[in-house]
Amino acid sequence: MNIFITSALEKAYLVINLCFYSAENPAFKKLKVLKTSEFMPEWHFDASTSIKWLVVVSSYYLAARLGLLIPYVGSHVSLVWLPTGIAIAAYYRWGAGMVPAVLLAAFLVNLELSGPIWMAMGIACGNALGPWVAARLLRRFEFDATFTRRYDLSLYLIAVAVGMSITATNGAVWLGVGDQLARNSPVGAWAVWWIGDAVGALLGGIPLLTISRTNIRITFGSQSGITNLLLVQIVVACGLLGFSPWGLSTPSLMFPLIALPLFVIAVLALRAGIMAASFAVFLLSMTAAWGTARGVGPFAGQDTNAGLLSLWSYLTAQACTTVLLCGLTAELLASRRQQTAFFRRAHEGILEVTPEGHIEAINPAAQSLLSVRPEQPNVLSLEELPLGNGLNLQGWLRRSQIGGRTPSPDNVRLLQPDGSTLAVEVQRATHVDARGRELTQLVLRDVTKRLETQERLFASEERLRAITDNAPILIAEFDQELRFCFANKAYKQWLELEPETLLGRTLLEVFGPEVVQKVQNKLDAALEGKPTSYERRLSTPLGDRWVKISLAPKRSTSGQVLGIYAVGSDITESRKSETELRLSEQRLRIVTDHLPMRVSYVDADEQYRFVNRAYEQAFGKPREQLYGMSVQEVLGDGAYHQAKPYIQKALQGETLTFESEITTRESYRCYRANYVPQFAEDGRQVLGFVAIVIDTTAQKLEERRLIELSQIDPLTGLLNRAGFEARCQEAMERCRATQATMAILYLDVDGFKQVNDQYGHLSGDILLKAFAGRLQRTLRGTDVVARQGGDEFLVILEGLAGPEDASSISAKVVEAMQDPFVLEQRAVSVTTSIGVSVFQGNKAVLQRDVIKQADDMLYRAKAEGRNRFCTADALALLEQ
Repeated sequence: MNIFITSALEKAYLVINLCFYSAENPAFKKLKVLKTSEFMPEWHFDASTSIKWLVVVSSYYLAARLGLLIPYVGSHVSLVWLPTGIAIAAYYRWGAGMVPAVLLAAFLVNLELSGPIWMAMGIACGNALGPWVAARLLRRFEFDATFTRRYDLSLYLIAVAVGMSITATNGAVWLGVGDQLARNSPVGAWAVWWIGDAVGALLGGIPLLTISRTNIRITFGSQSGITNLLLVQIVVACGLLGFSPWGLSTPSLMFPLIALPLFVIAVLALRAGIMAASFAVFLLSMTAAWGTARGVGPFAGQDTNAGLLSLWSYLTAQACTTVLLCGLTAELLASRRQQTAFFRRAHEGILEVTPEGHIEAINPAAQSLLSVRPEQPNVLSLEELPLGNGLNLQGWLRRSQIGGRTPSPDNVRLLQPDGSTLAVEVQRATHVDARGRELTQLVLRDVTKRLETQERLFASEERLRAITDNAPILIAEFDQELRFCFANKAYKQWLELEPETLLGRTLLEVFGPEVVQKVQNKLDAALEGKPTSYERRLSTPLGDRWVKISLAPKRSTSGQVLGIYAVGSDITESRKSETELRLSEQRLRIVTDHLPMRVSYVDADEQYRFVNRAYEQAFGKPREQLYGMSVQEVLGDGAYHQAKPYIQKALQGETLTFESEITTRESYRCYRANYVPQFAEDGRQVLGFVAIVIDTTAQKLEERRLIELSQIDPLTGLLNRAGFEARCQEAMERCRATQATMAILYLDVDGFKQVNDQYGHLSGDILLKAFAGRLQRTLRGTDVVARQGGDEFLVILEGLAGPEDASSISAKVVEAMQDPFVLEQRAVSVTTSIGVSVFQGNKAVLQRDVIKQADDMLYRAKAEGRNRFCTADALALLEQ
């Protein structure tokens, strides 16, 4: 039976839920939207809205007809007006789109009563407006429809009171205008109207707001739902027996019967919550109102008003009791859940112990501290705790009860399974439970790490004190009034001042106004939060000493300056060293300034720290300006890029000598640089390097001139063999880098020996020069021409599109040499044979291979009849 009823309730809820939430259904969203009114924000009329309107209009109308069966004032005012609760629930769930439905239902109900149409419409407007205002207040102030807080119940009552004030005022006014009050007082009619609407909001609104599929399943679908459903059935049965014609007519049985639901509903409220209890009250109210309207039940006496007032009192008591009980129960359960969550999730271990030592409760943190495994059976007493930790706690409890004092928290040690111990701080509190037993609550807090931290802090403070007392520097702390808060023992050694006597005295009292005045600006800067320092001479038992005083502001955690820390270090030896260093630098500068070379020192950050006069003259800047500048800033991007690899090697500890050239439109300069690194005392770290730069431009130009002379053929002015090999190697490297095509032409003058034998060596030399000249004119301006020796010539062709270009140029040369040469007024005809070798950047091919292949092709051209050229395939060169 219970399963059947629960299923029926769930099906009914599905219908209601369809009405409530069909607006979110994608199937309904696809329907055409119709704008039905322009006096409120756009209402969309679709299938879901029509179902909602039908539900609201029908339920509102039927509930209103039931209420008007037992009017209290005239024909319009009832003590129980259930439609108010229906309207509030509809507005809260579905929004302002339900205004037309509520307005229509209220108009139809009032239209059936006596009075004109305009009065029915006026009353209907108030009946629609009041619940809408109440629902708006609920949404505005974050109302929770589960009624789990007293705030929600209070907010609901306030919203109902405000909204019903509007409906009651509107109704009383329209009844007065329509002359429907007769001899009844308008104030009384307003009060009854307001009370009826308020009671209706409690009886009808609360169950409609709290209903949900989850609540139905939890309340009636679980194992305990059988009992809950039985209690609801008992309430309904009492209502039917007490307020129906077939019920009990004996007063002695009737009144206990109608009193029983109050007790049953209270039990239901405590067990199942507000939804089940409010629905039970709602069903009871329906049966009571129906029975009283039909003249049945204990409230249907001869005095109609007295009976209705009794009915109202009965229903109001049921509703208010239910709401209050549910609210208190919900808060109690929430508080209990909060306490349970805190108990289980607290970082501190919590135990509840009886005077006999039995453990009533233990949380997971306490289980961890006491080495109790979660899967173990519940520990019943302290004596059963593992590793004897319970006996330690018992001893602590006995000591804490002596004289009512609590022993020191560090005397409780808990043994762990790995043999280590935990220092635990224990706090106790006693309370009396519901059964009158006095329980002791123990809170265990692991302070092992805190104690270890305290010990480390104490040891750190001791080390710091030992360091400050034995450090060969002055250390002091001052407050904002410059009073000594701390001074180390160095004050006694240096100034014969006992540190204890300085505490509490001001700087002015100790050193006098003359000393303080000199450093007042430094002290003020430190008090303003700016670290600063200064140097001064002190007279000490060891003689005059130079001391550097460093001042640092002492700040609070919020950043406020609370005083000054002062540290004084002896810099006497440092100043002596600085003086000696300054003299040494002067001597070094005198020496280097008279050297005919640039001398500088560059640190590890590539910044100049020393330059000589030659450096100043070379760059046109005084040395004071050069100090601190980077090498890149001084040399410029181009020269720095050239020197950067050598600078990096020098800073890695390598001694270098290299040459660099700088060529501009106006001049050409060449320098030889020596970089000598400077190491630190450990012999590993490089502090910088000394750069010695000598101008070798004159020597370089002379070397170039000699090299050029050694690579020129004196007869023809062309390159000789050495010059050709150098140019050929460069061309091949370029070809490899760009994967371009180049060729080597190996030429021989056909018939040169006959001319030389017939006309003499002088004519032969003239022929060679003429041949060289015509060869240069025939070739491109970028081609390189060289004389191999005798009557052999070599040509380098670069930038070719392919091997066919080499063949084309060779053919052109062969054709050009067929014209006669004029030698001392004699015309001499000679030809040329050419061997062509093509190179396309293959890394495996050497220069001698290319020249040899061209030579082989030359011999082939001669063998085939001279006056021609032969070209070797680049692939053939690779195969060789």
